[in-house]
Amino acid sequence: MKRNFTTIIIALFAALTFYSCDQNSEGLLVNGYPLPNIELNDYDENPISLNSIDNKIILVEFWASWCKPCRIKHKELNRIYELYKDAKFNNADGFEIYYVSLDNDKRAWEMAIQKDGIANWKYHVVDLAGMKKSPIPEQFQFEKVPSSFLIDSKGIIIGKDVSDDRLFHELKYRLSAQ
Repeated sequence: MKRNFTTIIIALFAALTFYSCDQNSEGLLVNGYPLPNIELNDYDENPISLNSIDNKIILVEFWASWCKPCRIKHKELNRIYELYKDAKFNNADGFEIYYVSLDNDKRAWEMAIQKDGIANWKYHVVDLAGMKKSPIPEQFQFEKVPSSFLIDSKGIIIGKDVSDDRLFHELKYRLSAQ
């Protein structure tokens, strides 16, 4: 009887271990997994797909014009963007920022971009449903902005919610030795 109980416990433990090790079984967005595609409209209401950006390391950042920590980051993100946008990386040609606004006021979104000096970034998109009504936070598993994912040229997550300092060093590390 004791032997059967031990066998059952071992079998249950093994089953739970294998179940919990199932690759990405809960859809968690973690390093080493592909980031799902997202397609939103730009200023002129033209759809821009994340997957349309070829052969770049991409910071996918979720923000809003009303978010003070988001706005504070703009100066440093702009410096990093200018430094690395045309850089040659191992397995990528340049760096881009796919900047996803969760504003519900288009004018506030556009004014923040102009005021903060980030209009030179190529990929500004918006979900005008706003943070509370947008499906994006649930889809990308975050509850607050700013939230971000750094992906390689194949769309694989290589960082989540990286600090500006960590972003700078991650990009520097990936530079090709020309």
